[in-house]
Amino acid sequence: MRAAAGLVLVLAGFPSAGDAQAVAELTARCSDASGGAVWCAAGATAYQAAASGVGLAASAGSDIPGTSSTLGLRRGLGPRMALSARFTGTRIPLPDLAEALAIHLPQLRSTVSHASIEGAVGLFDGFRWAPQYGGFLSLDLVASVGVLGLARADGFGGNAYSSGIGARLGLLRESFDVPGVSVSVVRRFFGDVLLGAGDSPIAVRLEPGATSVRALIGKELSAAGIVGGAGWDRYSGAVTIEGSESGRQPHSVTLDGPALDRLLLFVGISRTWQVFLLAGEIGWAAGFDGLPDPSVQPFDPGAGSMFGSLSLRITR
Repeated sequence: MRAAAGLVLVLAGFPSAGDAQAVAELTARCSDASGGAVWCAAGATAYQAAASGVGLAASAGSDIPGTSSTLGLRRGLGPRMALSARFTGTRIPLPDLAEALAIHLPQLRSTVSHASIEGAVGLFDGFRWAPQYGGFLSLDLVASVGVLGLARADGFGGNAYSSGIGARLGLLRESFDVPGVSVSVVRRFFGDVLLGAGDSPIAVRLEPGATSVRALIGKELSAAGIVGGAGWDRYSGAVTIEGSESGRQPHSVTLDGPALDRLLLFVGISRTWQVFLLAGEIGWAAGFDGLPDPSVQPFDPGAGSMFGSLSLRITR
C-alpha cells in the first residue's frame, strides 16, 4: 500500500495544468508565420482541446482492464495472454470554431468515444520476496487498436483511428493478503484529426500522439475486484492551422504542436466468471491553465473531463 501511495505522489510531481504558456507559444509561432493573431489563437486553443480530448478517450484508465497485477506466466504452460474489447466515452470542452472570428470564442461540450481491441501477454514472472510477496519486476507487453468516434455536429471532420503499444511493470502480485501494484507506460498513435470542418472560418488538422503513465493498486474481494489508479498523460503532434481574417488571404501554417501534460484519477470494479471478466471504470482528468488571450474567452480549458469505460476480457 505504501508503494502505491508513493507512486501516486511521484505522478503528482509531474506538470499537469501549466499549459497556457504552450498555447501562447503556438499562437505566437503561428502568428509570426502568417500574421493572423486572432485565428492563430483560436487554432492553438483548438489544438489543445482536440489533442487532449482524443488522447484521453483512447488512453482512459487501466491498460489491462480489471486487474492491477501483471499477467505473468503459467507454470510449464508458457505466458498468460488476455484479449479485451473496450468501449470508452468522455465529455470534453471544445471551442466552437464556426464562431471563431467573433469577439468571443464559444464553448461546446463534445462527446468523444473510443472502441478498441486490446491484447496483453506476460513476458516475465518477476521475483519473489517471500511466499506471499511475488511478482516484483514482472513484465507484460500490451498493445491495442481502435477507432475514435468524433461528432461532426461539433465540428469534427469524421472519425479517426488509434494504435498503441507499451508495457506494464509489476511491483507486487496480488495474493490472499496483499493487493496487486503495478505501473505501466503506453505510447499511442492516431490518424489525422480534423476540427473545424464545413463552413468554419478556421480549421485545425492534427496528427496527435499520447504517452500515458499509470500507477495502479487493486484487490479481488469476495464478490468483485476493485482497482484504483492515478495517471499522467502527455499529448503532442504536428498541427496545421488554416484560417484568415477579414480582408486577408487564407493562410495555412504547419507547426510542431507543443506538449500538453495533465493528471487523472480513476477507479474500477470487475466481476470474473472463470476465464471471462467484465470491468467498468470511471475517472476524472484535470483541465488546463486559463488562456492568456482574452479574445478567445469564454472558452474555458480549465474544466476537467469525466470519462468512463466498459470492458469484456478473456484470459488464458
